[in-house]
Amino acid sequence: MGRMSGLPVGFARHEQDGASLVLRTDDAPALLAAGLADPEACRERAVAEYRGRGRPFGLDVPDVGRVFVRRYVHGGVLGHLTADRHAGDGRFEEELAALTAAQDAGVPVPEALGVVSRATGLGLRRGWLLLREISGAEDVLAVLCDTPEPAQRRRVLAASGRAMRRLHDAGIDHPDLHLKNLLRTPDGDVLVLDLDRSRVRAELARERRLAGLFRFDRYAAKQARRGLPVSRIDRLRVLRAYAGSDWPGRAELRQLAARLARHIARHGVLRREAAAR
Repeated sequence: MGRMSGLPVGFARHEQDGASLVLRTDDAPALLAAGLADPEACRERAVAEYRGRGRPFGLDVPDVGRVFVRRYVHGGVLGHLTADRHAGDGRFEEELAALTAAQDAGVPVPEALGVVSRATGLGLRRGWLLLREISGAEDVLAVLCDTPEPAQRRRVLAASGRAMRRLHDAGIDHPDLHLKNLLRTPDGDVLVLDLDRSRVRAELARERRLAGLFRFDRYAAKQARRGLPVSRIDRLRVLRAYAGSDWPGRAELRQLAARLARHIARHGVLRREAAAR
């Protein structure tokens, strides 16, 4: 996939040191001056490193603040073959477009600063996402594992459900909603992370919403069976906050619960956890 013909409002394309960058206009001079046309060369100046795909790191940039840098890598079987090499800039720029569309629609997401793309031979490219980092934030699974007091636990679970609902109401189909892709900020807000491969639609159909919620609940159930403190009530509170005034009636709720149970069983969560014991 090639480059997108249009860029999000407030962003512009730049070429520097062999790289193609799409950057937030206000921050572009500082990001370029910091050397982010070659993000991997900046790694030695990282002030923080994080777990996760692409070995993300944080870099302090004057006049911008802490910048979160994440390299794009393939997952699954493809990851063993192509690692971080991509056929064009489409994947990088599509996540940037999804982030800016979400932000414009009032969805709580991190602030996108831009993407960087560099040639890697054979017509392939490597890419990096740049976000404005939020100091002191942690993913919701980590928050739950810290065993917060009950009222705080209820607040973060409810905020998680509302954030997911706002994402879906904005027509954004997120392929990987789970507890580690929700970020609790020091102010108590919850942001949705990792919009890589998300699709922005005019409207998100009910079945697509349910597919995302089922994946979310399957992940949460798996964490519980690993022994982490994610209870059935925790999962229900997220879904209850997502539904809001649209909470289904008893008959429909039973049907959905049965579908969810079949979904979890079909993906082998119970079988894999039993085999691991």
